[in-house]
Amino acid sequence: MTAKRHRILLLNPPGDQRYIRDYYCSHISKARYIWHPYDLFVQSGILGERHDLAALDANIDNWTFEQTAARLAKLDFDTVLMLTGQVSWMNDFRFAEQHLAGKTLIASGDVTIANGRDLLERFPFLEATLQDFTQPAISDYLERRDAAGGKALASGDPIPGLLYRNVSGEMVEGPVYPAYGRFSHPIPKYELFPWRRYRVPHARKLPFASMMTDFGCPYHCSFCITGNFGYRMRDLDNVAEELAYIRSIGIEDIWFKDVVFGVNKRHYNELLDLLIGQPKPFRWATLSRVDIVTEELLEKMARAGCHTIQFGVESADEKILESIEKGISPERVKEVFALCRKLGIRTLAHFILGLPGETLESARRTIDMALEIDPDFASFNVASPRLGTALREEALEKGYIPNQLTELDNSISFPTMELGTLSKQEVWALRSEAIRRFYLRPSYLWRRLSGVRSGRELGNSLVEGFNLIRNAFRPGVDPAEMVEV
Repeated sequence: MTAKRHRILLLNPPGDQRYIRDYYCSHISKARYIWHPYDLFVQSGILGERHDLAALDANIDNWTFEQTAARLAKLDFDTVLMLTGQVSWMNDFRFAEQHLAGKTLIASGDVTIANGRDLLERFPFLEATLQDFTQPAISDYLERRDAAGGKALASGDPIPGLLYRNVSGEMVEGPVYPAYGRFSHPIPKYELFPWRRYRVPHARKLPFASMMTDFGCPYHCSFCITGNFGYRMRDLDNVAEELAYIRSIGIEDIWFKDVVFGVNKRHYNELLDLLIGQPKPFRWATLSRVDIVTEELLEKMARAGCHTIQFGVESADEKILESIEKGISPERVKEVFALCRKLGIRTLAHFILGLPGETLESARRTIDMALEIDPDFASFNVASPRLGTALREEALEKGYIPNQLTELDNSISFPTMELGTLSKQEVWALRSEAIRRFYLRPSYLWRRLSGVRSGRELGNSLVEGFNLIRNAFRPGVDPAEMVEV
């Protein structure tokens, strides 16, 4: 019997802000840039092998709830894969309840990883949550559901990468996140998305592609959930296929979304050889850790076309770094940023203000270190006790946050934790101070302007800079005011 071809909608829903929901992470866009909803891109390749697809990214179009609903009314689909996130889940599911009634609804996002069972219990119109977007779990679920006459599954047979509700109302969770392994996935269907319009501040040339050559992280920082995903490497033959495809549609700049580029030496040396051997070089950015990269690796990355690396610096305070299980030292941070500058690789440094143990003095040392290492880009975030993290468990245990607080953002929303050492208002003021001191330096402004290579890059830099500085002066929204009772 031939399996039914479903009409599946890949939906990045609208919001009251411009949200980024991507790779089980969600936050408000700081400077109005929006990049690919990568989970949906990967699933487009997987689902497109068995089903008919449409995609709707209401965020890139900045559509209102009403505009998105009007657009949905014109589309023909029976199943929806909807992105959601801790920063927006209440509005996301309210929208789904109003406008996706009668459809098979499957959700994916950081909030589904941490609270999937609660969501399925709370929202009876939600059938399943996708716990691993690299797996063909949705197709497997639909095939079994069709075999059951379109009804909820009677058995408790697990489906890898999926959490679903069976006919008895029981939650059935499939095995996810092997500690170590390999994976591959079909090439994403770029034609479904407005791929030319996505933006990141560090792209050298537009349009750019997002690509992943590994999944998960072997480290376990207390503020991050990525370490919960195990660690797998993508088959490099599969990577080569996707490189050939994006070249064929005219893309030359890539954001490799690997969060620990270089951690497996054999995998990454072979990847760099693949990139160096391209007939026409790609230019690319990625993420790594200062305790992973060596001068030899950085030199090879530069030869392979790497123009930007993001590093999690987090704090200048060694006790705070130890408490969050970061495993790096401020001295190594300084060494690596100097190496990158010598090799002509731009850097983006991520900092977190307001972690447990933070004082006025430690926060100011972190800001001073940002000025000392002088990255090309700096992201100053407030500590966010995200669902599913050790930091949240600590925050609940020590009374830093109320248990009901589940809508969280670490980018431009007001701090959530009452630390005792600093008030939420002081943490927010320190973040604003950091942005002003870093980005309004004449030397920094001149470096950014002198490094512009095109009118488009100049325009993007001016818009992003305006929005970033505007957010530095805004009063912020206290998530405690959004807590549902």
